[in-house]
Amino acid sequence: MQATDIRGVQTPPAPTLPTALLVEDEALVAVLAEEDLRDLGFEPIWVTSAAAALARLAEGPALALAVIDVGLPDRRGDDLAQAIRRDHPDLGIIVATGHETGALTARFRDDRRTVILGKPYLAADLARCARAVISGEHRTADPFRSEIIPNREENQARPWRVT
Repeated sequence: MQATDIRGVQTPPAPTLPTALLVEDEALVAVLAEEDLRDLGFEPIWVTSAAAALARLAEGPALALAVIDVGLPDRRGDDLAQAIRRDHPDLGIIVATGHETGALTARFRDDRRTVILGKPYLAADLARCARAVISGEHRTADPFRSEIIPNREENQARPWRVT
């Protein structure tokens, strides 16, 4: 459907942005992640639980990316990611955690469209992970693990830390 501008001239509809599902129960983290996703060219949809994420996936339309926190109130995020993978084999999934990543990395090692991202993360870390899982060029999660140094200059703009 075309829109009409104030001169009465028909204009093409605005392009639709790819949709990213953000599953995060911490509001501050979600606000920052939504901003980063918008900056990367996604239209984020924020939900706070695994149940809400599954409901959104059932509604459609298709998603380009899912960013899932491990510590959700109703289910572990890595379990949610695995459940989503069964029904959506081509969806890029980023599993974000503020805890040690070794077990998660091992769990998803053979999944080229899932990557583990350590929290807190920078927009550049999220961008690198999103490109990797959407393209399917991801080989192992280790190169995408976020190494955060407490006094790193880039982190000063976002001094939050998830425990």
